[in-house]
Amino acid sequence: MRLKITPSSVSGKLLAPPSKSYAHRAVILASLAEGVSIIENPLLSDDTRYTIEACRALGAEIAVESDSLKIIGTGGSIKVADKRKIFAGNSGSTIRMIAPLAALAQTKVILDGDSRLRQRPVGELLSALVSLGINARSLNNNGCPPIEIDGGEFKANQVSLSGETSSQPVSALLMAAPYTKEGLSIKIDGGLRSRPYIDITLDIMRAFGVEAVNRDYKEFLVEGGQHYKARRYRIEGDYSSAACFLAAGAIGGGPVSVTSLKNDSVQGDRHLLTILAEMGASVEYQKEQVKVHRTGGLKGVNIDLGDYPDLVPTLAVVAACASGKTKITNIAHLRFKESDRINDTAAELVKMGIKTEVGGDTMVIYGGKPQGAEIDAHRDHRLAMSLAVAALFADGSSIINGAEAVTKSYPRFFADLLKLGAEVEELS
Repeated sequence: MRLKITPSSVSGKLLAPPSKSYAHRAVILASLAEGVSIIENPLLSDDTRYTIEACRALGAEIAVESDSLKIIGTGGSIKVADKRKIFAGNSGSTIRMIAPLAALAQTKVILDGDSRLRQRPVGELLSALVSLGINARSLNNNGCPPIEIDGGEFKANQVSLSGETSSQPVSALLMAAPYTKEGLSIKIDGGLRSRPYIDITLDIMRAFGVEAVNRDYKEFLVEGGQHYKARRYRIEGDYSSAACFLAAGAIGGGPVSVTSLKNDSVQGDRHLLTILAEMGASVEYQKEQVKVHRTGGLKGVNIDLGDYPDLVPTLAVVAACASGKTKITNIAHLRFKESDRINDTAAELVKMGIKTEVGGDTMVIYGGKPQGAEIDAHRDHRLAMSLAVAALFADGSSIINGAEAVTKSYPRFFADLLKLGAEVEELS
């Protein structure tokens, strides 16, 4: 899909979409629980639909209702047909979080995805499963999908992970751990990226009745023989998806409010508000609502986003509209997202006339005034949304190719952008 975006003044109030991170995990835990769970305010996007289909393939019964999901869980008894194949599209969350669940089954399961997912690394998760006694392998012997999981009993209860590329293998093992006989100790060698996503996992595990011990993010302990409890659970609003609208308020000056955002959320991308304030924006916290606008000029900052990878494209756009230089560090793991988010974000900003430099784990943006240009989303939902914000404040109209990528996490993104006053036109 090609969209033309004309520079626009935007302001108003929007409802945040449901959190993608919480939605994935809620579907998985309800599928493991025994009994009937109702997931309220579910996110029905490309990625979460892949997780729903994967959980169905593993034995859960899931009905999509008007504003909820009704999930009859498996009680941890995963049953699939031999050589059942699960397709995860380009959802790294789905393939990584479902693999340990498939390992609980007494049969073989193949997990695959599209061409981009086949480039995304899962080798560390496979090695962890092998060390726990599960036969798990990359069918192309390259540490990437497609992967085959030959499920059975976990024969060990200790595993080590580096956590340098993604926190998802840690979350995945944590969620499956209660259904092992002896429980699981997960030790982290070196650093752990994206820690707030682990916080989300621990938070929702607790909500479904299982406690895990977090020893300063260096070791996690989960007792075996536990069970998640079926329940009614409401998905909170998503700070990651709301980020672009809050950024638009910071850049454009007109106040933008986003509701359904918990002020005490453990979502890491809530950190965006601190960064926007540091850059010079006005940030007002209200009950489950945030309002952002600009009263003066924005200034560049130096910021470590190692724990907040989804914010990089959005903050790069804010930096492009700020004065001075912004340096974003500790982001090497972004090369393995839906796109190479370092090089691809930089390349599109350069097309818009913004000087951008890329190092091994660093991006430097020299602020100015973006110019209208024909730009590409690189099949990356975060990039598509962020570039749309850049186009709103560019000098001249822009065309975004591949704008349909937003359906991965936020199908109504452009409809909501229109509600704020943006001029958006679909081209043939």
